[in-house]
Amino acid sequence: MKIALSGIAAPEVMELFSHHDDFMMDFLGKDSVYYTRYNASENIQKVWIAYSDDTPVGCIAYRKKSPGIGEVKRMFIRNEYRGRGISKALLTTIEEHARRCGDHTLYLDTRITLEPAMSLYRRFGFIEISRKGLYVELEKKLQI
Repeated sequence: MKIALSGIAAPEVMELFSHHDDFMMDFLGKDSVYYTRYNASENIQKVWIAYSDDTPVGCIAYRKKSPGIGEVKRMFIRNEYRGRGISKALLTTIEEHARRCGDHTLYLDTRITLEPAMSLYRRFGFIEISRKGLYVELEKKLQI
C-alpha cells in the first residue's frame, strides 16, 4: 500500500468521494435526505489517496477549520479493503500534515451509529466534545 497526495479534482478523488457518498446514502436509509453529497463548497484543501498496487482504495481529506485547528473530512475505505490498517495510515498522514501546518488540534464529526469509525477514532486518540442527536464531534490534541 502507498499513500499519495492528490489534487482535489483528480478523477480518483472524485470517484472515491462518490463511493463515500453512495455508502453514506445507503447507510443512512430514510435519513439520507439530510445528507449532502460532495461539492466544492466544502473547501477541502488537501486529499490523500491510499493505493493497493495501482488501485485507489481509500482517501482522507483535510481543511483548516480555524487558526490552529485542522479538520478531517471524507475518510473512506472501499469495503473489500477494510481491516487492513489503511484508515490508521491515512489518519497518521493527516495528523503529520496538521502538525506541519502548526495545528494543535484535529477535529472531525461523524454519525454515532458508524460504530467502526467511532471505535477507530477513539483508539486513535480522538475524544468526544459534543453530541447533537445522532452526530458527534470529536477532537484530538496534537503534540507539536
